[in-house]
Amino acid sequence: MGFSAPSGGLRRRALFAAALPPLVGCATPPPAGRDAPGASMPPGEASRIARLVASYPDHLRGVEGDALIWTDGSRMPIGSGQPARPFEAMLRNASIADQLRQTYEPGPLRAPPPPDHSPGRLRNTAFFRKMYGDCRDPHTAAPITRITWMPRTRPQSLNITTVNDVAGRLSQVIEALEAMPDRVKAYLTPSAGSFNCRDVADTGLPSMHASGAAIDIATRGSDYWAWSRSRGEPAYRNRIPPEIVEAFEAQDFIWGGKWYHYDTMHFEYRPELFA
Repeated sequence: MGFSAPSGGLRRRALFAAALPPLVGCATPPPAGRDAPGASMPPGEASRIARLVASYPDHLRGVEGDALIWTDGSRMPIGSGQPARPFEAMLRNASIADQLRQTYEPGPLRAPPPPDHSPGRLRNTAFFRKMYGDCRDPHTAAPITRITWMPRTRPQSLNITTVNDVAGRLSQVIEALEAMPDRVKAYLTPSAGSFNCRDVADTGLPSMHASGAAIDIATRGSDYWAWSRSRGEPAYRNRIPPEIVEAFEAQDFIWGGKWYHYDTMHFEYRPELFA
């Protein structure tokens, strides 16, 4: 499966490159601040924070010390420089630094994900609530629009957020999917849902569906770790054609099939995690 980034993805990657901290060896590196995001952080962490800022230019202005600066001037702690905790602890209480620890690799999945490698499952609740709103609060809930899922195959109306142009990006995914053969499209309809003001079953924290930034394709042909677990660790299983994953990844949606606790029907918009 090849990977080709769209023009929007190329623009974000250009912004990311411009936001990277100075290379080691520069004579006079600039001080930390909005002009040098994460300059005081360890190099790997600084590059991840720079990618986060570049991925959401409508919301994030930069970094000052250990604070993420939003475009409204508010500050949010990053938790930089802190060591990784056990995965289950981070899963239930992730800092912004924690949610960026695992990088998402686009392209073919060559082997089952190793234990606890689930890029995207670590989410800082405050970060996503500020960006997308709280679906339980009518005063802060983000705008939701309706789109038609697979309009030429099996039309279905779905709700999706307009924040970060997620609805527009999903529409481009749909166009790519509609061009695929029927044997591939059989895995897509009916969709198991998009916007849903609910929590993740095993953490009690808001799902990306509650932000309106995720979609599940058809349950028929999909696999979920909790469906097949008996004793011990889950045995990986996937039947989703790689062409479907490629279409979503081209618009910066990550796939739950690349999680150790796999959810192969699930896709969510997370541009900051792409390698």
